[in-house]
Amino acid sequence: MLKMMMVFLLCSSNLWSKDLTIAYLKGKEQTLSSEVLALQKFKVLIIPGVLAQSFISDSNNQIKLSFLFEDAFKEQINLLQTLKINYELLKLETENSPAQNAIAIIDAIEKSSLPVLVYSHSKGGLDMLEAIRQKPVILSKIHGWASIQGPFWGAPVASGFNNNLILRDSSNNLFEWMGGDANGMSSLTIEEREAYMNTDEIKKLLIKTNQKIKFLNFASFKTNTFGIDTPLELFRNYTDGYSGQNDGVVPLTSALLKEHGFDINYIIEAEVDHLMTMTRYRLNNNQYNQKAHTIAVLKLLL
Repeated sequence: MLKMMMVFLLCSSNLWSKDLTIAYLKGKEQTLSSEVLALQKFKVLIIPGVLAQSFISDSNNQIKLSFLFEDAFKEQINLLQTLKINYELLKLETENSPAQNAIAIIDAIEKSSLPVLVYSHSKGGLDMLEAIRQKPVILSKIHGWASIQGPFWGAPVASGFNNNLILRDSSNNLFEWMGGDANGMSSLTIEEREAYMNTDEIKKLLIKTNQKIKFLNFASFKTNTFGIDTPLELFRNYTDGYSGQNDGVVPLTSALLKEHGFDINYIIEAEVDHLMTMTRYRLNNNQYNQKAHTIAVLKLLL
């Protein structure tokens, strides 16, 4: 019996996943010093999530939200430029399927003359995982990957839209009108993500990825308080009832691979919604410090 228990403990991945939240929060309070020279040896590849182009004023997207939000990843880019750290905000048709976007990600990584640190946001994490699946050899050029609020196991809101005929047709038409395709929406559903993540190929790939590079999951949640406390209020409340704590789109159980038995380190930050890590609300005085967030995440990838 004792031997069986030891085998169980050794095989239980969750026991070895490290909660790096405290280290991350301490890192947010610090500035970069010697780490700058270390980071200058890498290229930071920012992979945006779905609809990110709507938050970029000079994009070709038909829908622009610049009257409400600042440009997506503006703070991250300013930080990297100031510190003279090589970076690229990957230009993707974010409404396309992960299979299509993976091609551009592979190309960007292969063309980099420097080893890569990947900072993926939301669906960008799904696109990145698919890129590794399509061409695992790119792991040799990647030093670390921080998936920020990635819906690896799907988003209840996406399933809600997809399972309603009227809403599904409307959202599919929207994705296609914005330059993507219907597979971009369905790729975010719980049903499609579970089928993808439960394959032996992906299970083995996640283990291999975690062995080859520094792999970190960042997840967050926004507590429901009186009044409208996030632009994602309706989505957050819907997801609360379906999957529990979430950031307004992605449940903790979807963003954290350790919840599904994978030995992958993680961060959980409270009171941060899905948009706060990539844009600023123009009408909100309580601004999230994206620069401090980015510094703390990158330090953990070194």
